[in-house]
Amino acid sequence: MQTLSIRPGLVPYTLSSAVVITVGSTLLKQGWVVAALSCWGLLFPILIAAAFDRIEFDGETIRHRGPLAFILRGLFRMRRELSVSDIETITTETTRISFATGDARISYHTRISGCGVDIVVRSHRSTYSQFIKALFRAAGPHKLDPRSSEIFEYFETGNALKGSPVLKSDIAAMPAPLLRRIGNSLRLAGKLAQASSYFRVAYEKEPRNPELLYEMSRFYHSSAQREDTRLLQRSDACLRLASRLAGDEPDLLERIGEAFFERLDFKRASECFHRALQIDPERFRANIGLAEIALRDGKLAHVAHFYNAASSSTDAALARMAGREARYYEKLMADDDFLEAELNRIKISNQIRWARRLAAMTFFSAWLVGGIVGRISPMVESFGWSIMATSGMIWCAALASMRFFRRRS
Repeated sequence: MQTLSIRPGLVPYTLSSAVVITVGSTLLKQGWVVAALSCWGLLFPILIAAAFDRIEFDGETIRHRGPLAFILRGLFRMRRELSVSDIETITTETTRISFATGDARISYHTRISGCGVDIVVRSHRSTYSQFIKALFRAAGPHKLDPRSSEIFEYFETGNALKGSPVLKSDIAAMPAPLLRRIGNSLRLAGKLAQASSYFRVAYEKEPRNPELLYEMSRFYHSSAQREDTRLLQRSDACLRLASRLAGDEPDLLERIGEAFFERLDFKRASECFHRALQIDPERFRANIGLAEIALRDGKLAHVAHFYNAASSSTDAALARMAGREARYYEKLMADDDFLEAELNRIKISNQIRWARRLAAMTFFSAWLVGGIVGRISPMVESFGWSIMATSGMIWCAALASMRFFRRRS
């Protein structure tokens, strides 16, 4: 296949440019002209790096190319390429902006992980759909989280949206499978009000279809605002009914279990995962789900057991990942010194994460204060620039430190 290319996000370059401008302005305020000009000179390589940064996929390997990838490989020995066979997990997160009409604008960012490599692609790029379809098709369904699976199906059947009827009489005449497909496509496109009509008619035709109930549950959950308890209760009711009607469908039971897990209903999630394993003891995602639940309960022996069970996967990357996790938790149980060292590492990692967030909040707060109040008081402006420069450098230092403390011993 031809090589597909997509531009990564510009957030790191934007923040880096903001830090450089802020530090340079602070130096200039102090009268250090040469140092300020030298600092501002860093903007040129940042812009060059942003212009040439890209992620490529040739059907077998996904690569991060450009000056930034070259620097990360050269200075930090960080791999910036990952073959399809080495991909362990693909997860997708959403960001939603709701409108008064009930619809929403939804953006997606997908993280591809494996062998210590993390590569992120975002949906605000025009090539996202083509890139994701090719990558997901090559990676296979077992490496996709539920949202990634939905997005893949949406992009594969996106033509269902074109010319979809809006009249009640036309919708009522459509078969239930087509109603479900269009409803899901509309949901993922952010057209929630229109999707509701399709799901309502599909439910009237097949009220005891477990897959439809699962899809409706995710629809209601994604449509509900935080204060909309009615839709959230409806979503939970659909999901519970879907779990009772799922029967001997292990794929559906795994997806329902993962939905319960996302909602912190670990008891029902565990029941669904166990039912899937009774049908097929080698279900990878069910074993991983039970391992995550056991970890939340602090049962390390159970965690290691379920990861060991998952390591029998026929996919080499998934088996390697599960085996690595099983050995890690077995070592935690067997070696008290290792356990203490890991607890300290996690504690420091969390502290650095909070320090980075605090530095970012301080940076933007100082920018607002310096920009508004600074026009009235030069002293406040100077103080604001200093705080921005300091918080910016702390943010960069925390970002670099996170890479070190994120790695297990």
